[in-house]
Amino acid sequence: MCASINVENKKQNHQKPPLSRRRIAGEILAGTALGLVALLAWKHVAGTLLGGDRTDNWVGLITFFLVSLMLYGPASAVGVYLVGTIGKETGSFPLTLGGAFAGVITMCVMLPLSLEVSGVLIVGVERIVSFAVFAFVLLIPPTMATLGFNLTRRYKKPPSP
Repeated sequence: MCASINVENKKQNHQKPPLSRRRIAGEILAGTALGLVALLAWKHVAGTLLGGDRTDNWVGLITFFLVSLMLYGPASAVGVYLVGTIGKETGSFPLTLGGAFAGVITMCVMLPLSLEVSGVLIVGVERIVSFAVFAFVLLIPPTMATLGFNLTRRYKKPPSP
């Protein structure tokens, strides 16, 4: 019985493609880039629909912020999934999307902290540190989406033994 379990485990291990640092970095970068493009497009659309930048009141600012977060997550997931499915590999899009939404929730928790740091630190090197913290916060959803994708990563067609 034990021998048959080991044989089955070896078969399952061969069904999963090996991880690549380049592919993981490409997935995270593509997710971040597509998320930022979605944010820029939303800023343009919101500016056009609202007749300029009408985020001076609290309702407009909160609406803009919430819609931005809801766009950044799925756009990041799409970027991760597009790069992840290049070649012979594929993965689960729902789990990639779930990872991105978990990243957006984490981002909602971390974003006020990054804004607080950027409000306290004003001059010189402190600005670089606050920018680095903000950039780190923007990397959370694509990284979580990459994690979700790579947990279900497999070959499109099983390789022949």
